[in-house]
Amino acid sequence: MRILGIVLALSIVPACASDTSHAGAIYPGRADGEPSMECVPDADVAPSAFTAHMQRGRELAQASFEVPDPVLPPDHTAATLTQWAAGPLRTWIQQKTHAVDAAREELDLAAEENHRQRIIGGALVGLMHEDVGRIISSVPVPDDLANEPEILEAFRHVIDGQAEPYYRLARQAYRACALNAVAPASMQQWSSFCRERMDRLPEDDTVESVPDDTTSVEVLHD
Repeated sequence: MRILGIVLALSIVPACASDTSHAGAIYPGRADGEPSMECVPDADVAPSAFTAHMQRGRELAQASFEVPDPVLPPDHTAATLTQWAAGPLRTWIQQKTHAVDAAREELDLAAEENHRQRIIGGALVGLMHEDVGRIISSVPVPDDLANEPEILEAFRHVIDGQAEPYYRLARQAYRACALNAVAPASMQQWSSFCRERMDRLPEDDTVESVPDDTTSVEVLHD
């Protein structure tokens, strides 16, 4: 079926920008907008207190958000989007995946070093996977499917299926972050941030429930 070749696409959404009015106060983070490093809350320590793995992980996470988006073709027919997905978009996916994996490798190591970094690592992993999921979900509807509801429904099913693994990883990371950040009190803004971002993700009825006392960040390892 022609729709199976169009598995991913991008759209531009408002960036999550830091609120500069919080000067002198703890920035609680932004639960809305496009995932970015500017969304994350303030930590209870200066960046210089992070280990080398954490500092490198944050740098690589930033680099993953800076991977430039591929440009959509002006023609949104199924044939053109299929060709585009097999070319520029596939290249972008490879670059994006490489960037995310590099950041996760460092964040894995940082999470093993102390509890604070485990909290932050969970949030960053959640944001990176959410970023990919949102991009996939934003695939445009091919113009020539607009009057074919059955094919259009199948098309959306394919797209949702492609995005869901990334949303699932984001949910797991945000859940671990939220539970880990219950303590210390100075990091509880991270718990609220991660729960809010998790609650905004699309629901998946196939995901098994996770006990509320689960505080590991196994999502940092596939």
